[in-house]
Amino acid sequence: MSTPHDPYAPPTTRVRDTPSGADRDAPFHVVAPVKFVVLYIATLGLYQLFWFYMHWSRWRMGRGETIWPIPRALFGLFYAHALVRRIDGSLRARGIARRWWPMTLATVFVVMEVLNYGSAIAWPWLVFHVTDAWLWLEWLGVIVMPVNCVCLLRMQQAANAACGDPDGRGNRRFTIYNAAWILVGVSATAWTVWDGLRTGTL
Repeated sequence: MSTPHDPYAPPTTRVRDTPSGADRDAPFHVVAPVKFVVLYIATLGLYQLFWFYMHWSRWRMGRGETIWPIPRALFGLFYAHALVRRIDGSLRARGIARRWWPMTLATVFVVMEVLNYGSAIAWPWLVFHVTDAWLWLEWLGVIVMPVNCVCLLRMQQAANAACGDPDGRGNRRFTIYNAAWILVGVSATAWTVWDGLRTGTL
């Protein structure tokens, strides 16, 4: 005689927290190239914080590694090489041959970030000891942002390919949150230009 099933009894089958097939297939954050460039430039590079966070968050979700995405986003220059190694490994695992020089891209990004952060830290000293220091720092900013944008864009294109979506069609539309960030970035840029023209420093 079979025992009647109790609907309130806890499940006897062992439940395992395993990544879904979608997470395995898309271990990185997919973004269309045009959307990436617009968001990066419009936010004056701040988009890279969210960008790093999403990549590490997706990787942790799909692979079950003990990773803290927030610190890796805040200190992206220390983890850029680790990220491109994972992207390149995923490409190889999928049998995708791609010449994108991951370590070189990561190294260039790190060097640019070091120059950027270093100049910000040394700003008080430079103002008092270097003639036209503000002009040199402005030119440094002009150089750093497009170079980093190109480096991260190349990484993003490789990540898209590793996720089976080389054109980033899965994330090409701009959301209302994207529009809000773009508005903030454009407003900050307009204010900087206006203030430079007003004070004669631009």
